[in-house]
Amino acid sequence: MKCVNCKKDSKKQDREKAGGRCPSCHHPFVTEPAEDGLTDMAIKSAEEAVSSNGSLYFLKDHLKYQLHRTLKKKQRVALVAFTIALLIFVMGLFFAVIKGGFFVGVAFFSGFAVIITASLKNKYKKTFDKLDAIINKWVTINPHSKLLTTEKYNASLGSKSSSNLDDISFERVLICERDETVDFLLSNLFHFHYSCPVLGGNGYPQAIYEDMLSRLKQNPDLKVFLLHDYSPAGYAFVRRIKTDPKWFGGKQKVNIIDLGLNINQKKLFRSMILKRPDRNKKVKETAELSLFQPAVLVALCGAAINEGVAMDLVTSAAAANNSSGYG
Repeated sequence: MKCVNCKKDSKKQDREKAGGRCPSCHHPFVTEPAEDGLTDMAIKSAEEAVSSNGSLYFLKDHLKYQLHRTLKKKQRVALVAFTIALLIFVMGLFFAVIKGGFFVGVAFFSGFAVIITASLKNKYKKTFDKLDAIINKWVTINPHSKLLTTEKYNASLGSKSSSNLDDISFERVLICERDETVDFLLSNLFHFHYSCPVLGGNGYPQAIYEDMLSRLKQNPDLKVFLLHDYSPAGYAFVRRIKTDPKWFGGKQKVNIIDLGLNINQKKLFRSMILKRPDRNKKVKETAELSLFQPAVLVALCGAAINEGVAMDLVTSAAAANNSSGYG
């Protein structure tokens, strides 16, 4: 496995002798391919993908789901290999019983392939379960300058949240279900690139929430855009913004556009749907915004706001083709 620090390869036995570190530069390794189904370089590549080569801030969940996609591809390959090996084994075993000779060897080697591919499937399945632990260890050992945390946001852009609002456009606003989505968008200057203030559904950021909301409500032509997960909590968020007098549930009629994620937008995230049990142990489908790569989410959301439509109705080429994430 190659070291992310010095880029030199090392054998497993040499890494073990070095206490899980690179024998050349002594930088700690996070993964062990034989056990985790991932390499440190694979995680580094995933970071480069979600940060658009260091140009965008990203959350740990973005990295998690990028690795999730990598593992799913490997799992699919292992499943195909397992199925082919199993078919060859069954056919080889059948002809070995009837004709013997060459088919005995086919049955033997294909049976060995079945065992190997089955173990790979199980290894990738186990990796899914410990992905959070792997990422937490990774960000501790290999901190990325664009990995966004609450502390980092508060120390940089968050410290400017109480600045003068006079230069901000109050023609439209984006309200997000999760505070971390607000941090992500503001850190990537979404509000600047799309002339659209960003607020959280829980009254976030606190330093500007009340003042900004008051100014927004003074505009009779205000457009309100909502961004949320595909989940029961996401739907509850939409209802609250539309009905709560603290937001836009009063007598004033406001144009509210639900960007998503909604059940009728599955074409955007069909391959990223997760199935989780609810409080009543019933399996529910969910999909989080973090499942989208940051550049894709920024571009898609920005294009939807510019066009005044839900994300699945976007026609702007910028949403699909702009690699920087800005339309």
